[in-house]
Amino acid sequence: MPEARTFFNDAIELAEQGRYEEALDLVNKEIKIDSNNANAWYNRGIILYKDGKYQDALNSFGQAADIDPAFTDALYNKGITLMKLGKYNQAIRTFDAALKQNPGDLRVRTAGKQALAALLVKITPASPATDIQTRLVKEK
Repeated sequence: MPEARTFFNDAIELAEQGRYEEALDLVNKEIKIDSNNANAWYNRGIILYKDGKYQDALNSFGQAADIDPAFTDALYNKGITLMKLGKYNQAIRTFDAALKQNPGDLRVRTAGKQALAALLVKITPASPATDIQTRLVKEK
């Protein structure tokens, strides 16, 4: 039976070629061999994300993080995927969890700040000037 490393290398090569279904098949075989393999779930998430299947990617990153709560990369990518889905509150909580595991991770800090900024833009009501500008554009 092939080693997990072989599945991973082959899956990554296929994904880089845009052959996502084949890559996913390999990773799913790896998961079937060992469903508690956080790396396999993480790799599955990467492939699904690259294929634009964000909800499925989110589930896979979540599974990886559930198996290994200290898996910062899984938490980071889960947060990025939550942002892609517009779930900024959840993304912020996920980035906070990642920072508890690795407080010095700058990319997690940066992504957390981006999620917070996106959330603030989403919930901040438009100013009167913006409302007037919007009406003027519509009237033209």
